[in-house]
Amino acid sequence: MRKLTQKKFSISLEQKRFLENYRRWGYSDRSSIVRDALNSFMKELESAERKTLMKKKAQELSSEYKEGRLTFFLKAGKRETDGTG
Repeated sequence: MRKLTQKKFSISLEQKRFLENYRRWGYSDRSSIVRDALNSFMKELESAERKTLMKKKAQELSSEYKEGRLTFFLKAGKRETDGTG
């Protein structure tokens, strides 16, 4: 098992009540539900960041394509522009 670190943090009364029902949600203790929620949130944020970066890159490539600056690589190793420039 990986080494766990303890941290103290503040939560709302509603969150406290939710954590008190950890067994209802299928968890063995309050810490495990917090860890699982944090892992899910981390994945969500990382996914959103990747989507933002992909969108930014797509916009960059789109403008390059419109300006005729993209180069395509063919099977034979020949380089050819997109035909617009």
